[in-house]
Amino acid sequence: MKAAKILLSLLIIFLIGAGAFYAYMGGFQKIEVTRSKFGPVEIIYAQHRGPYKELGVAWSQFQKQWEAAGLKRCESLAIYLDPPGTPEDKLRSILGCQLDGLSEEQQAKLKAKLPTFVIPASQGFASTFPYKNMLSFFLGPKKVYPEFQALMKRENVKEPVAIEVYGVEGEIEGIWYFMSSSLGVGDFGGVLTISG
Repeated sequence: MKAAKILLSLLIIFLIGAGAFYAYMGGFQKIEVTRSKFGPVEIIYAQHRGPYKELGVAWSQFQKQWEAAGLKRCESLAIYLDPPGTPEDKLRSILGCQLDGLSEEQQAKLKAKLPTFVIPASQGFASTFPYKNMLSFFLGPKKVYPEFQALMKRENVKEPVAIEVYGVEGEIEGIWYFMSSSLGVGDFGGVLTISG
């Protein structure tokens, strides 16, 4: 009986701790979606094809490229081109650093060494999620995208493109999510060498 009480106490402590951590991460936060605009934004970029869980490796490779090209601070973002249900090995993503805010000289130097693309102006829906640590990159989409998908279904939006804006590593306070209702995969045809 005593052992059962100890186990029950430990379970309660664990559940309280897990609940507190989930709250700290923003797990209980109500997701608000607003109509918004994005772009045009010029970026240097790298492409990734495959599971999202491999994006960390792809980002590390891209970071080596932009650092070698002389960029010290990357205003980072990612573009996700494929809808839910796409097989993991066919998922296409674009990792980028925004060029806005850099001097013309810095931009020219980067453009000479890395591919660039202008994300067209777009209408859509936006939301934010707090950034606490690396787990925010996993929890945020699980909270935000179901809200986006419900809205897209109601408005009959087909093949939306998702953009996540992170900011500068070490200075991130929140992740900005944007689901375009006017851009499609075709708008990135000039960028993609990884076909669907």
